[in-house]
Amino acid sequence: MVLKAIFHLDTTERWPHLASNLTNFLTAEPDAELEVLVNGDGVTVYFDQDVVNFIAIHQQVKFFACHNSLAQRHLDEKQLPATVAIVPVGVIKLAQAEAAGYAYIKP
Repeated sequence: MVLKAIFHLDTTERWPHLASNLTNFLTAEPDAELEVLVNGDGVTVYFDQDVVNFIAIHQQVKFFACHNSLAQRHLDEKQLPATVAIVPVGVIKLAQAEAAGYAYIKP
């Protein structure tokens, strides 16, 4: 059985914990289907070079950003890493993932 989980980040302070969780998860379950939804103030992590580097290394993880959160903070979606997908409403993405059988993890 392949494990599926969606990680939710809404603050920048929790990024190190989330990154550690992802690394540990993938070490134990390399075939897991993992997603990360970032919304709220957390969306600013996608503009940090260390986070961009982490995303580049972990290509098997799908990263998402909430359009509403970016717009509320006047952040340009075009400056996000190319592999970060934009979703219109982050909380809907979370609900859809849970409905699809993904475990919800909030570090």
